[in-house]
Amino acid sequence: MNNNYLKFLKLILKKNTLLRVLQIYECSNISLYGNSIEFGVIDNKDKTFSNFVKGKSKFHYSNKKSNEKLKIFYSDLTKKINIPSKKYNNVLFFNILEHLPEYKLAFSEIYRIMKKGGFFFGSVPFIYQIHAAPNDYFRFSKQFLESNLKKYGFKKAKVKALGFGPFTASYSLLWPYLKFLPLLSQICLLLAYILDSFIQIFVKTDLKEIFPVGYFFITKK
Repeated sequence: MNNNYLKFLKLILKKNTLLRVLQIYECSNISLYGNSIEFGVIDNKDKTFSNFVKGKSKFHYSNKKSNEKLKIFYSDLTKKINIPSKKYNNVLFFNILEHLPEYKLAFSEIYRIMKKGGFFFGSVPFIYQIHAAPNDYFRFSKQFLESNLKKYGFKKAKVKALGFGPFTASYSLLWPYLKFLPLLSQICLLLAYILDSFIQIFVKTDLKEIFPVGYFFITKK
């Protein structure tokens, strides 16, 4: 069996959401070096996306709630953050943007703390349930991400739709309930993938571009 399929299957069996599995898969294809920071890290650092990135980067971790034991320092991305300019080579930014009532400052602050030539990458949900942390304000399209990353000075932005089609998007919405039925959950996902693949035969447009569960982006300063 293809290693990519095996990797995908292992992540699904660990009760990850489909969106998270696709996000982790994208991370596993990236190599980083130098100093990096991941925003939005929770107390369970096994859930951090930096764990899945390749390379030899030194990571710092930040969230609105600090944790000295886990070395997670405080930063509020709705305000000017207490980090020196041009400190980091890379910034990871997963599932955060939708929780910011004012996202414009976050783009400019991330640009400010990055070194020239550094990478900014992350992901946002799209066809996905409301998930408060403590609030869920927005959903961002591919066009929004491309235009705003460019607006705030980032170069060569690539935004990738995550998903397979309408059936897997529907599965993603039902996952909070299906996860309590492990075997049924995996069967439903397989059937959803097969149905999307079948529909794709007759549709010229890539179905994940119409029914994305989320977007992954990577850009450069």
